[in-house]
Amino acid sequence: MQRGMGSRFAVGVAAFACACLLVASPAAFAGGDTARAAGAKAKRSKACKKKRKRATSCRKRAGRGASSPAVPRNVTLTWDSSADIDLQVYDLNRRHSGLRGGAIENGIPGATHSANDTDGFGPETFDDPSGRRVGYLVCYVSGPQANVTLTDSGVGGGRYTAVLGPSDPSHAYTTSVGWGYLPISAHC
Repeated sequence: MQRGMGSRFAVGVAAFACACLLVASPAAFAGGDTARAAGAKAKRSKACKKKRKRATSCRKRAGRGASSPAVPRNVTLTWDSSADIDLQVYDLNRRHSGLRGGAIENGIPGATHSANDTDGFGPETFDDPSGRRVGYLVCYVSGPQANVTLTDSGVGGGRYTAVLGPSDPSHAYTTSVGWGYLPISAHC
């Protein structure tokens, strides 16, 4: 009799083990993932409602692979004297926009560079609707010392300042300052 009881016990344990595997299988938890996702969405919704009360915007989360719209890049160079200062811009492919050979060269596709300001104070501007990363080279050409300010409104941009001018008042030669990526061939 003990022998038959042992086999019933073994069958009972095996049935219990199979039931546990069935309950713990990923197929059994499939409904839990949607419940967790719905809970997370409700939590975000509550946070957005709180933000609306504080008059701040609440954006919908972008899905995987969603790309952000391009942030236009507007670069403005100004200075505080009658000096001749030039703005040269280079993209990551070494294309150039700025003064070259006495004329404005717009070598960066889709971007525009303003005219060359030779009588001082600026501004000289560079506008790129695609917002690509660029480097800047600001060149002193002639005239008195100048405090220059370059402002970049694009992603990763900022406000940069420098003092440019002749190192010896009897010699008016070019000095320059650069920010961001500049190819080795960049020069004034």
